[in-house]
Amino acid sequence: MNCLVVTPHRLGIREMAERVGEEWEQMGHKVEYVLAKGAAARLGPITVGVPGIAVWWYRTLKAIAANHDDYDLIWTHQPIAPALPTTDEAFWNKVVATVHTTLGREYELVREGIYPKRLLPYYWLTKTAEARFHRKLASLDAAGPHYTVVSPHLNEEIEPFGVDRATYVPNGIFTPTDQTFDPIRDEYDIPEDATVVFNIGSLTNQKRPVRFAELMRTVTDERDDTYVVMAGDGPRREAVEAHASERLRTLGYVSDEEKWRWFADADVFASLSAYEGMPVATAEALSFGLPVVLSDIPSHRHLLKTYDATGSLVADDTAEIATAIETLRDERSTVSLPTWRAVAGQYLDVVRQ
Repeated sequence: MNCLVVTPHRLGIREMAERVGEEWEQMGHKVEYVLAKGAAARLGPITVGVPGIAVWWYRTLKAIAANHDDYDLIWTHQPIAPALPTTDEAFWNKVVATVHTTLGREYELVREGIYPKRLLPYYWLTKTAEARFHRKLASLDAAGPHYTVVSPHLNEEIEPFGVDRATYVPNGIFTPTDQTFDPIRDEYDIPEDATVVFNIGSLTNQKRPVRFAELMRTVTDERDDTYVVMAGDGPRREAVEAHASERLRTLGYVSDEEKWRWFADADVFASLSAYEGMPVATAEALSFGLPVVLSDIPSHRHLLKTYDATGSLVADDTAEIATAIETLRDERSTVSLPTWRAVAGQYLDVVRQ
């Protein structure tokens, strides 16, 4: 098959798209990419967020549609546009639209106080544009686009768009199982017999890193045998670092090698995100056998139930979190997670069917 991978997004979504593309190539398929050069969220010198991304999608899809005969599969991630770039049914029948998150849910996060209230008009406008675009797609007399979601709960979020046939395809997990990793805690003067809780993720409001740091600072202040290590970068980094202490370490960005070493040396993984599509870092932690302490959100519930993982869902309560850590620190998870090769095959099946 001739496959085209299209996304303006960076970091996690792009990495996922490229991993699947690499698998397709190894399977003998021809793969091309259309990736944004620079920040698609900018219009000229100004960062405008979703409106900029929507304009990028409109222009990109219009150009691809003009030459769609070159491709058998056109894989898009979070597509949104101010208008349909084409109504050509033959084009849309080749399109796979993968949903990782929705602007509609992010609008609700503003209303819940997770995101700043000043963003309410922005998210109202963008979630309205998102719904309008997908409803227009749903009104086409075409078999496509073929929707997929990275976690089942997203089906409920896209149902109001008129999408009633999304296929669940999880993200794959890469774990360097053929490697051994040297302990890393001693490099940070963390005692060998201490309980180490690891967290990694972008420091954005969606992940609630500041609230995580606040709660874990209390836990570590009350338990001198517990250390929490937070890795990741983002706009909330300064606020997170304000809570750092001897037993709450904030590392900023870490390399993949460092990440793997922390997964291998930690006792527990924890995340208190407000919203996730598929929580890749949590799945990676499970692949290393770590038990997990997680916020009670749909994607976390799905991960624990589907893979019968060892973990606890907790509220924002330091006593509850501390008890979960104490209970789980000597436990291990044994899970079988999807590989990128298996996931790549599932995406091809979506179009073939």
